[in-house]
Amino acid sequence: MESFIYSLPFRLFGIFLLLGWSLLVGRKVLYPDSWPRLSGRSTLGISFLLFIGFRLLYAPDREQNVDTSTWIATALTVGKAEDPLSTLLNYSDGRPLAVLPLAIAELVGIPLDYRITDFMGVLLWCLTLWLFWRILKTYLAEETAVVLVWLPILILSTVWNHDFGSYNTEIMGNLWLITGLFWILRFNTWSIPSALAIGFWLGCLPFVKFQTVPMGLVLGLFTAWKLYRTRRFISLPVLVGAALLPVLLLFLYYSSRDDLESFWGDYFSNYFVYSYTTQYSALSTSDRFSPVRIVRYLFHSYQINLFWVGVFGGILLGVWRLIRRPVFRSTDQTERLWLGAIWLVASFYAALQAGNNYTHYLLFLIFPGLFLLAVLYEIHGFSGNWKGVGISLGLVVVQASVNGYFRKPLPVHPGEPLFQAVSAEIQRRSQPDDGLVVWGYVDRLFVYARRPMGYRASDTFWVYYPTSTQPFRMNEFLSDLEHNQPHLLVDAMTPRISMFADDAFEFENFPAIKTYIDRHYQLVKTVEDVRIFERKEEERNK
Repeated sequence: MESFIYSLPFRLFGIFLLLGWSLLVGRKVLYPDSWPRLSGRSTLGISFLLFIGFRLLYAPDREQNVDTSTWIATALTVGKAEDPLSTLLNYSDGRPLAVLPLAIAELVGIPLDYRITDFMGVLLWCLTLWLFWRILKTYLAEETAVVLVWLPILILSTVWNHDFGSYNTEIMGNLWLITGLFWILRFNTWSIPSALAIGFWLGCLPFVKFQTVPMGLVLGLFTAWKLYRTRRFISLPVLVGAALLPVLLLFLYYSSRDDLESFWGDYFSNYFVYSYTTQYSALSTSDRFSPVRIVRYLFHSYQINLFWVGVFGGILLGVWRLIRRPVFRSTDQTERLWLGAIWLVASFYAALQAGNNYTHYLLFLIFPGLFLLAVLYEIHGFSGNWKGVGISLGLVVVQASVNGYFRKPLPVHPGEPLFQAVSAEIQRRSQPDDGLVVWGYVDRLFVYARRPMGYRASDTFWVYYPTSTQPFRMNEFLSDLEHNQPHLLVDAMTPRISMFADDAFEFENFPAIKTYIDRHYQLVKTVEDVRIFERKEEERNK
């Protein structure tokens, strides 16, 4: 099957299918009355079916990105937990709401693998894009709104840079932001319940992904401005209080368990160190935001370059036309123009702040870019937009065609035989509910072996990597080992299968951890250069 779908004739068939549909979608913008039975809703529905079909067809049942394995490991641990809520909060790397859909799937009995997880990610994308289309069609013709939604579908259907396309927390982050924007723009009464709901929703963003907070602040300030402009002054403190409520509730939850150290450490201090120090990136603040780095980061993958040219080129053209020939703008249009611009700046800030060029961070630029482009289309009207719409669509179609032509199968990891051998040994020496700890950065072992995490992270990177949070992480690691008493501990600190493997990170170099393992575990199997330790029988019987 793989050789067939990656054969040149089949890839060309896929390219022509997307090209033909793109021409139809573009024609509907120029001639809205053509194909009268094909409404905007129907066009969008068929676009979603194409998106789902392409992604299902090319989704490999192998790890595309290590983060996907991380979230599957968390979900299956929640699914096997006696206290799912506590496990979700503590074993999700501070992002419980981002893992929630996968955790629900495991809780209802759906065993996740990479294909199912990718499918769930595509469904979440469809929901996000549908909400975004509903926002856009309030201000634009349905057909133009469909084109703007079709642009990211084209890229997400054909990109095979797996850091950009695989399941990650940006998917839920975008869904949370777009849902919030949908409510903000749709609520007209601005009653106290509306302010309460929007505030609480935006206040949950740190627990989707802390990186979304700048964008959430922009949406929150826009909401506050709308309340101020409509003289709904009593709703302003309600909005602010509701936004703080999720943090307060989680603070009270951890306080009731006498575990505030985990609350601050897992949810806040780690992300502060990651984003605002040079402990995870040597780049200075000025280098992180330098124009040269921004351009290089934005265009570092040839699989998405023309998408950014189409979107940001359209924005620059629209702004230039607005400056050259000012047109009348309503108050609402001016507000949305500023919202789109500030939202885009905040998204760039969020992607750049940590100083790491991970491609999946760029997913946060898609919707503010398209929203700002849509506002400019609305201001200039159809007569000044149809050429711009056609150019943007044409560029993205070319990008999708290039992606489809050069699409390659996901390469098999050189360590795959070792992954399989270690996973088989884990399954042979443990029961399905027995906890597993992996020393190293090999999250896929949890997915292959289907064993729950015995430590609150699926890898021990935070424990052995030298940062200011290392003492806290080491104490947390030892505490989890003592509390959970995981049945197996796998030492996978080998460059053959572990990321960031180094002799300095061997557990023997950390006296407290070595002492604990020597006291409570015994070596029972060595699979090539991977050691498997089992908890001593007298320890299991305690």
